[in-house]
Amino acid sequence: MTACFIASCSVTTAPTDASSATTGQTTDASSDLTSSTTLGDDEEKAEEAVEEFVSANFSRLRADMSVGQGEYLSSLASLLAIEPGHRDRFYALTKNNFSHLFVSSQTTATEFLSQLKQEMAQANI
Repeated sequence: MTACFIASCSVTTAPTDASSATTGQTTDASSDLTSSTTLGDDEEKAEEAVEEFVSANFSRLRADMSVGQGEYLSSLASLLAIEPGHRDRFYALTKNNFSHLFVSSQTTATEFLSQLKQEMAQANI
């Protein structure tokens, strides 16, 4: 009988070893994910999203900004993480500073974004 207990004990250690290995792998994967996801990465992704949106919708944004309202302007405000309480100021800024934001018909999306950021900084938006 003693031999049966020893045999059964050795059989039960294998599942424990397997679950320990699985737990270790899960922990390693979680650590890898959280250590590679930093605030800088999020800010960089947000900036890329803004640039892509502006490039893809440049003429529509230009039209919205000329009147200080519109779907594309509202979407840009969201992408720029402008607080809802400051959005009316942002919309007015784009309308009132339209000629500074779009210096010519040749203004590029990159030039526009650079100027918009300057205008927003001056207006504390």
